[in-house]
Amino acid sequence: TEDDIAFTAEPKIDGLSCALRYESRKLVLAATRGDGVEGEDITANVKTIADIPHELPEDAPDLLEVRGEIYMRKDEFARLNERLEAEGKKLFANPRNAAAGSVRQLDSAITASRPLYFFGYAVADSSEFTTQTEIKDKLDKWEFQIPNTSFEQDIFNTAEELLAYYNHVAQIRAELPYDID
Repeated sequence: TEDDIAFTAEPKIDGLSCALRYESRKLVLAATRGDGVEGEDITANVKTIADIPHELPEDAPDLLEVRGEIYMRKDEFARLNERLEAEGKKLFANPRNAAAGSVRQLDSAITASRPLYFFGYAVADSSEFTTQTEIKDKLDKWEFQIPNTSFEQDIFNTAEELLAYYNHVAQIRAELPYDID
């Protein structure tokens, strides 16, 4: 019925929030959330992250802002800290701090040497989309990585279904290759 409400749910990746701005379907700016008013320009470093498209396909809008999280996988974080320890350098406290510190490097070669990834989860102007699922499907089509928690559905119609999803994510949380909030 018209009164039915559908929900979508996905894990919140514990990474560095990042906005990617595309003009004429080309990546022109990457910025952190910063202090909530003004973010940091991290474009040069973000362009070294392999799974961030530098150019979008023809069906993408000319002007688009994709929001997501830059993160580091737990196993690669452990290897990075082992390497830093062997070099006598300061270790990172967690994968989120490692990702944030990596994209804030003055030398993008350092960023490029770090195992960073990006999950897209939103677009700034979503007026052409009617559901979050449509946004995720389009981001996937445009070759952005999106979270996958091996759950059979991504649309939930009842509180019970949402609770089952929550419990599923809680059960597999330790097995996920990345941290979640």
